Amino acid sequence: MRKLFYFQIAFLILFATSVLAKPLDLLNKKAPDFLGKNEEGKVLKLSDVIKEGKPVVFIFFAVGDVDTYKFLPKLNPLYEKYKDKVNIIAGLLSKSDLKEVKELKEFAPLKMPVWLVSGKAIGLYQIRKVDVPYILFIDKNGIIKNIIIRPKSVERIEKNIQLLIKGR
Repeated sequence: MRKLFYFQIAFLILFATSVLAKPLDLLNKKAPDFLGKNEEGKVLKLSDVIKEGKPVVFIFFAVGDVDTYKFLPKLNPLYEKYKDKVNIIAGLLSKSDLKEVKELKEFAPLKMPVWLVSGKAIGLYQIRKVDVPYILFIDKNGIIKNIIIRPKSVERIEKNIQLLIKGR
C-alpha cells in the first residue's frame, strides 16, 4: 500500500512539472491572465491593461529581495521615458496590503504603478523567489515577446521596450 502511495505522489509531481509552464515555453504565446490590485484597491486583470492597445512590461518582484530593491529604482527613468507608449507595471508577489505598497514605493522609490499580484500568477509563470525581478515583455496583442529573469542591465530592458514599440 505504501509503495502505491509513493508511486501516486511521484506521478503527480512528474505530471505537474510537465504540465506547468516554463518561462521559455511562454514565448510567442498569449500572456496568461491573472488578477492584481492597483494602488487604489481596484481589482484588475492583465488582460484589462492589454486591451488598452499598448505593449505591456510587467515586472514581478518580491518583498525582501535586496537586489530587487536596488534594481527597480533604476527603471524609473525608463518608466518616465516610455510611459506614454508602453504600460510599465511592477507586480508585488505578496499578501501585503495597500499601505505596505505605499511605503514600499516611498522606500524604493518607485514611480511606476505597483499592483499586489495574486498567487495565481506565480503558478502561471512558474516564478520562484530566486527568479525576481521577473520581467514580461508583452506586445499590444497580448503576446509574450520576451522574458528576462533577474536582469542586470537596464540597457537590455530598454532594448526590449524599443522592440515592443516597433512591433517586433
